[in-house]
Amino acid sequence: PRPFGINLFGRVVLRVVLSAMANPADWGSIKEVLNAPLVSVPWDASWISVFFMWLLLPFNLLQGIVAGLVGRLFVCISIGLCCCSGGGCSSMGSVLAGRPLYLAFNWWRYIFAGLTALLANGKSRLSLFMWEWAAFGKERYWWHGEGVWMWSYADCDKVLKSEQSRKPAFGAIRAAIPDLFPTNLLIFLSNAGDNSEWGAIRKAVHHHFLDHGCGKSYQTRVKELPTKIAADWSSPKLKDLSDLTLVQKTVCKCVFYMCFGKWLEEADALIMIGWRTNATMWILPRLVHRFIFNFGIGKIKTLREKTVAIVEKYELQQAFVSMNSSLDASWQRKPVVKLCDEIMFGIGFAGIGGTCAA
Repeated sequence: PRPFGINLFGRVVLRVVLSAMANPADWGSIKEVLNAPLVSVPWDASWISVFFMWLLLPFNLLQGIVAGLVGRLFVCISIGLCCCSGGGCSSMGSVLAGRPLYLAFNWWRYIFAGLTALLANGKSRLSLFMWEWAAFGKERYWWHGEGVWMWSYADCDKVLKSEQSRKPAFGAIRAAIPDLFPTNLLIFLSNAGDNSEWGAIRKAVHHHFLDHGCGKSYQTRVKELPTKIAADWSSPKLKDLSDLTLVQKTVCKCVFYMCFGKWLEEADALIMIGWRTNATMWILPRLVHRFIFNFGIGKIKTLREKTVAIVEKYELQQAFVSMNSSLDASWQRKPVVKLCDEIMFGIGFAGIGGTCAA
């Protein structure tokens, strides 16, 4: 008999070869997508900045904790209220200057201030934003991260209904791409004009995955969900809703079935739960991720890789190939797995993570 190590190695190689053979020729490698060169990393998020952030940790913590508890000081480090208002002593001043390395100290203390304020407000982002708004005098606008925020329904409604020139950012913070977020995620694409990439991809998603995709319309698949759930959850009890894992697995299975007509196995549903359990990682800027030595980014890259593997397992690649081919040549993704990653990120982040949070 052959040594166990050789047999194990052979099985691994065979699995990789078979997986590659099963994929379309232009499918590509998700690992290459996730490990592509980083995009738009500001100097204040460089490893040099991280080194000095650790070196000056006590000083940064002291300023951050106090500013995260005292609204007036939080406003000061956000936009500046002293003689250098709007200048180099605030996060806004750093943004206006292009976030250079010599102003990185603004972000070191701002990050700890934001974390302190979040903890002080019950770890609720909504409570944090309300606290920030109050700190800024409950005016029409306030500053958070790298941009201006607003709170009134009228202002938010006006923005949502308008054409928006967007960039890779989440919560007014520059997005870490392509390792944390996909580079061309739908929410990063501008919706200006009648013929935008954003509009084309939205229409393609509806056509290939909702209206006609996978053999049935999504309305038909939604009607089939009670039967699918009953098969998994034969004797439901009210106390079962306290089983968070059970509820989250059910959400994953329902969302995946609605989009693709495939009912996930238990092991696959457990993987997809990660789109909810790792929610904290997406609100952190690259500087924080590097401060914790990319622990969170590593978890997200693994999640994205396993999510694409699930698509491959259920042989859904052709749906993404067809969708990619339907796009204008200038908007087609090369390789196609990039498009798969972008769409699955949206389904996981909003469809699964958002529904589980609700």
